This record gives sequence, C-alpha cells and structure tokens, in this order.
Amino acid sequence: MKCLVTAIGSMSAEVIITRLALLPGVEVIGCNMHPAAWTPASRLVQRFHEVPSAKEEAAYLARLLQICQGEQISHVIALTDPEVDVLSIYHEKFAALGVVLCIPPRTAVQTARDKLEVYRRFAKHPRIRPIATTDFREARFMAFSGPLLAKPRYGRSSEGQVHISDAVALQFWGERLGGQDYVVQPLHTGNVMVVDVVRHPDGHSAAMTRQELLRTTNGAGMVVRMQPGHICDVLAQEVADTLGMHGCINVEFLMVNDAPLLMDINPRFSAGVVFSIMAGCDMVANHLRCFSDKNLEPCSAAPNSVYARGFVEHSLQD
Repeated sequence: MKCLVTAIGSMSAEVIITRLALLPGVEVIGCNMHPAAWTPASRLVQRFHEVPSAKEEAAYLARLLQICQGEQISHVIALTDPEVDVLSIYHEKFAALGVVLCIPPRTAVQTARDKLEVYRRFAKHPRIRPIATTDFREARFMAFSGPLLAKPRYGRSSEGQVHISDAVALQFWGERLGGQDYVVQPLHTGNVMVVDVVRHPDGHSAAMTRQELLRTTNGAGMVVRMQPGHICDVLAQEVADTLGMHGCINVEFLMVNDAPLLMDINPRFSAGVVFSIMAGCDMVANHLRCFSDKNLEPCSAAPNSVYARGFVEHSLQD
C-alpha cells in the first residue's frame, strides 16, 4: 500500500506520517504547497512533492493526479480543510486511477462545512442539541437577546468571527456583514470538548474525548485532559452516523451547565489527534482501516491524563 499524505506542513502531519510508516506494508509519500526545505515533516517521508495550493483547484487537482499516476499511489490522506473540500468532489476521478481518497463522502463534507445546515440537521435530533444558529440577515432584524457570536456560515478555524455585545453592535455589524454569508449564535461560555471519532463504512465506530484546557485562537488544543467514557463519545459517534461519515473526523462540543452543545464538525483529522493516540486509540491506523476493508481496532481505556503540546526546532537544508 502506498499512501500520499497531503499538506504535511500541518500541525498533525508528523505524528500521522510516523504512525502510517509503522504499519506493515505501508509506504508514505508526502506533498505540501511549500518546498521540502520549509517542511520539517518532509524528512519523514519516502519522497516529497511540492504542489500548488488547494485554493488553485484546477492546478492542485492536476498535480495530485500526476503524482498518483507517477508514484502508483493507492490511498490519498488529506489533512487540511481546503484540500478535503476540493478532493471530496472528485472521488470518482481518483477511483478511475485505482486511488482511494481517504476522506468522507461529498455530501457529508458539505453538511459539516455549513453551520446553518448542521443546526437544521440536528435541531430535532432526540439526543444531540446543537447551538442555536440563525442566518445573520434575519438576526439583524430580531430583538437583541444577549451577547452573540457572528461567524462565516462556511468558515473554519474561528476565522472572521465577531463578538456582538449589544444591540448597537448588532446594528453596526449588520450593516457591514448583512450582504455576506454569516450566521449568528448565542455567545455561550463553557468547557470545550473535542472528540476524535473514526467511523467505518460498515457502521462501527470508536471515539475519544478530551477537554481542551488551553487552546490557540484558531482552536488548536495546547493542553488537554482526556475524558474516558464521556457522554460526548457517544454523541460524536451519533453525529458521524447521522451524516454518514467515513474515516477519522473530529466533533466539538461546548459544555454549558453540564450539557453538551454541538459546536463544530470537522471532516478531517484534528490538530490534536496525537492526544488520542497517546491515550490508547490509534486513530491513524483505524482511519486507514476504514478505506482498506479491514475491521476497526477497539480503543483501550484512556487514563484521566493531562497532555501538553510542545514544539521542536529543526535545522533544514535548502
């Protein structure tokens, strides 16, 4: 099996490549939009290819297909949102070359990306309670009911979020964002719970929840506490089932008054997937099993441990 891992400059790339390389019979090829000399994870792959940004869709797609043919790739694993968004459209094009895209189906990706559609999909779910979400163009004409959070309807990583503290601010931002695809939500406070969940096409799944004690402004966990057996394990599995997800994704909940509110669904590996691996759930190996007709391996019981992310500097040759 020969895997092409894209965007190996991402935060989770090194651990994902390392885990893949330890699997029997797996060879790992890597690519990134920056040159190898700027990509520390390039030292971990058999071969490295520089590719265009996924935002340049046509050029990016053509280059990946070229690499897949030249390297005789069997599986492609995409690590970032823009790549998943683009590649999810082209499952059949890669399949024609005998290449499996290890990402969820297109419809599941599209729903996960749409914050308003996520709310609509789960608003009447018997167990999953999503954060109330309204189109900003409608909300600006409603009576102000408390602090709000406006965010791009199809946004990611907290980009473009605006805190609205009062009715004056609502009017101010309404005039500036009213013509854009924004949604508005009540501004809740609580503990952020991130769940790495892997779902096999046969319906079996495994999940691991962690509480984010310290995270970056774009939502990457820096210090986390593992929460074995948390209710969010089951809820995340239900989210994956409802949307028909395949492979490893991550689901975020906000604990408000001890009740979990569905906050975000990311149809890719989380930046903190290493924490689940450290706690006893090999999400990377299980992800590949979802796309190679192999059964999932169960997660061992995670200790109630606290993990912290560190950074290591590398000297790279030009």
